[in-house]
Amino acid sequence: MTTIVLPSNITISEVKEPTEEMIDQAVKLTNALQVGDPSCKAWTGGNLELLPLLMHAIIKATWLWEGAGITYVATDENGVLVGFSQWLPLGQDLFGSEDRRQFGFDEFMEKMSDEAKKYFAESLGREFPKYLDEAFGIPQSQTKVHFCNLVMVQPEYQGKGIASAMFKMAYEEAKQMGAVVALSTGNEHNIVVYEHIGLTVKGHQVFQSPWGEWPSWAFAWETNPKEP
Repeated sequence: MTTIVLPSNITISEVKEPTEEMIDQAVKLTNALQVGDPSCKAWTGGNLELLPLLMHAIIKATWLWEGAGITYVATDENGVLVGFSQWLPLGQDLFGSEDRRQFGFDEFMEKMSDEAKKYFAESLGREFPKYLDEAFGIPQSQTKVHFCNLVMVQPEYQGKGIASAMFKMAYEEAKQMGAVVALSTGNEHNIVVYEHIGLTVKGHQVFQSPWGEWPSWAFAWETNPKEP
């Protein structure tokens, strides 16, 4: 991997005990960057007002449930969050227990329409995991890779090596476990970003929903590549 030079005012570190303010900043950033993603319309049953609730549930469950996830945070000289990434290590299922769902996921689901609940269960519960398994060539892949749940960087700080630095940290963590770094994105503009970092497209599929279609590209980064 090439040397990454960050802006002099940026610090990146793993944060295990975030403040509520830091969580709120992460949710606000995620919602702002994700609101135009067509997958979010499908995930929320066409009700984007529920997006902050869903993102809050994902971010909080990953961050606060002990052993569930890893969060890297980029802050400026004033301690303001300018970017973050969240990762699920081997064996972790984000909403695989009632305790984790109580971080906001159950509340989110209660506000969904019956049609949306059914779609969420069928698409994200079955079709999407199947697609990832086929793309990565690994059964139950989301619990057998070092999976990136979210990676977000403020627009004015994009292209300055922040995402690359966080991925490098995740790569080293995954390498110790012998795991593959993996993620999916619904934003076509991210393809060149992830390829530049070192990931490779492993699969692509367009999913249908009552609220419009949404694409996904699956990426992987081998931490122990096989000899040619």
